[in-house]
Amino acid sequence: MSADILIIGIGNRYRGDDALGCLMADKIRAQVPADIEVIEHDGEPASLIDLWKDRKSVILIDAVSSGASAGTIHHIDLQTQALPDSFRSYSTHAFGIAEAVELARALDKLPPEIIFYGVEGKSFSADIQLSTPLQKAAQELRQQVLDKIGKEKKNA
Repeated sequence: MSADILIIGIGNRYRGDDALGCLMADKIRAQVPADIEVIEHDGEPASLIDLWKDRKSVILIDAVSSGASAGTIHHIDLQTQALPDSFRSYSTHAFGIAEAVELARALDKLPPEIIFYGVEGKSFSADIQLSTPLQKAAQELRQQVLDKIGKEKKNA
């Protein structure tokens, strides 16, 4: 049986700020109870939909490039709204998260709760380091996700 709560860190560890989701998965995994599943994923849509099947709550974490200032944290409830079009114009994942969510929505396969945390990236070139704005934002984001999980566990 799969965990009710799933956290998916999306990205590529070798593309600068695109590594954010992967690195956040590492940090969060070390701080949550064993009944919460935390994984790293490359963002491939069909497998994302399979991963969140039968989950009550899913949190997606990824770096984005929508034109906002580097380090800006976007928080979107995907049950009530789609990812903005500006998030679709750039993706290191080609056919990505926005398309996976909308396909799942059309097929009635979204989990009851699905939250997206996107952090505005600065550099997506070949590198293994996050830019300074993302390093700072990652600390705040980690706390936001842990707070969210704490509230969900309390209300369960």
